[in-house]
Amino acid sequence: DEPTSGLSSRDSENVMNLLRELALKGKLIFVVIHQPSSDIYKMFDKMYILDTGGYPVYYGNPGESLIYFKQLDSQINSDQGECPTCGNLNPEQIFNIIDASVIDEYGNYTNKRKVSPEEWHEHYCKEIAIPEVATVKTKPPKSLNIPSWFNQFRIYTLRDFYSKISNTQYIVLNLLEVPALGMILAYLIKYIADPTSDIYIYRENENMPFYIFMGIIIALFFGLIVSAEEIFKDAKILKRESFLKLSRSSYLASKVLILFSISAIQMLLFVLVANSILGIKNLYFEYWIALFSISAFANILGLILSASFNSIVTIYILIPVVMIPQMVLGGAMFTFDKLNKNFTSVDVVPTIAEFMPSRWIYEGLIVEMYKNNNYNKAFFDIEQAESSADFKQVHYLPELQEILHDCYTYALKPENDKTDKEYVNNLELIRNEFTKEMRRVPDIKFEHLAELSPENFDAQARDKASEYINQLYDHYRKMFYQANSLKDRFFNLKLSEDAALFNRIKDDYYNESVSSIVRREFGKNKIVRQGNELVQLFEPIYQLPEPEKWYSFRTHFFAPVKHFAGTVFETLWFNIVMVWLITIMCYAVLYFDLLKKSLTWLGSIKLRKKKPLRV
Repeated sequence: DEPTSGLSSRDSENVMNLLRELALKGKLIFVVIHQPSSDIYKMFDKMYILDTGGYPVYYGNPGESLIYFKQLDSQINSDQGECPTCGNLNPEQIFNIIDASVIDEYGNYTNKRKVSPEEWHEHYCKEIAIPEVATVKTKPPKSLNIPSWFNQFRIYTLRDFYSKISNTQYIVLNLLEVPALGMILAYLIKYIADPTSDIYIYRENENMPFYIFMGIIIALFFGLIVSAEEIFKDAKILKRESFLKLSRSSYLASKVLILFSISAIQMLLFVLVANSILGIKNLYFEYWIALFSISAFANILGLILSASFNSIVTIYILIPVVMIPQMVLGGAMFTFDKLNKNFTSVDVVPTIAEFMPSRWIYEGLIVEMYKNNNYNKAFFDIEQAESSADFKQVHYLPELQEILHDCYTYALKPENDKTDKEYVNNLELIRNEFTKEMRRVPDIKFEHLAELSPENFDAQARDKASEYINQLYDHYRKMFYQANSLKDRFFNLKLSEDAALFNRIKDDYYNESVSSIVRREFGKNKIVRQGNELVQLFEPIYQLPEPEKWYSFRTHFFAPVKHFAGTVFETLWFNIVMVWLITIMCYAVLYFDLLKKSLTWLGSIKLRKKKPLRV
């Protein structure tokens, strides 16, 4: 449709020559053209003219069309179509003849045509014979070879790459603003606890959890920003190339490669600058891979928005809508057990938060910072045993004893209903916890679970249960003593070897604020009841997950390890894999255009009009 509009005469001829070549290769090309030059006009093989009302008035060679209409109009030199001097042919003459108006007695043109469309059509039917075309069932030879998937990917990638590097402002902003933000953030939160000192000590910096959270937000934000316009701005190009039926996956793969490369560089610069300023040592790669992973997720999310909406304003309006759930459900701003009870639970991370990459990255980084730093990792297992034994002695077993006492007090009164809900639930809780303890401590058995039922519970059952709890007390006291003694020996050895070096390692690698977060030092509740189970909130970093099935991977927040398929994984690396799985799912949404199709489907639903009420 008007391929030469706005082009110079030379460019117009080049375009028409290209179309001519395609026609000679077997393509059937229909062209609507406005005011063609003589040379372009002569390029056409056939011309079909429709008059007002849709009446066909000519079909044939364009060069002979002027002669045809001149002869019908009885004009002089009717045997000449082209100018005898220059050889040019003016297509406007054809329309002047067709649309010629009647002249009145005063020599003025009227609105009445000399020859009506119907009359021209009668001449057409008499003078022009439309050739019959035989039906051809064989397909024409394929003249346009579609490049292979890899070549398409290479072309798309190079086109996008050259487009970006040609924009100096784009390159400078994307490569410098992220490390600049990292530098500003790091300097602002480089906290010195002693107001009389200028010496920065990493251990005393209370802002480290905030730094992790802000790093995640920056990675998310720039991952979204850098990709939000990518497909939207290519819409016209993609529409123009759609007839070629090129590979969508090669196009998306090229976008992913370019965007992932940009995000990888951005996060590398951010980590190098910010971590160096804050004195975070030996965790450069862990920080980079974690922040790059969530930025890559944001890249795919931005591409989904870019492909689904037809307004750039709408896309940027939606970015906060995408960001806020990541912030709220990331685990940094609010603890999960203090959210609305309809969305959360105390024993595992809420289901809705499992789909938030920010939650996986925040947990992974903060656990890695505490568990595997050069100071803690040497005695983490010892502290884990000590913490577990301490929790059981101080919080868990006393709670069990209290519940057992309540059950016995209730059972002593014969007038009490044995089917009372609270009484039944308390006994079930004791049975559940005893069952779990027998798995944890297989050397100590309790063979009387059947007696802990409403119909069988009595003083003898109470005594047996109390005896079992006392045995657990003895076990955990011994466990605590052994772990505590081993820890003391370790510290005494390190301090005797080189106390200054050991304390310097603590200052350089251990952070008190991170420790207070993962140990929940300021949490009000150490143990809570959920249903008919007791849930530990005390020092979650030391609490080992207990998967019920081989595929169970959900755990409490700040779990030191993760389980899946009978294998134990470090929290950081397991969480990074989870982020990439979420990213792959988002890529599937992008590839199949599911969001756009859903929006189109929703837009096609028409609300039924309510019928007016009849009185």
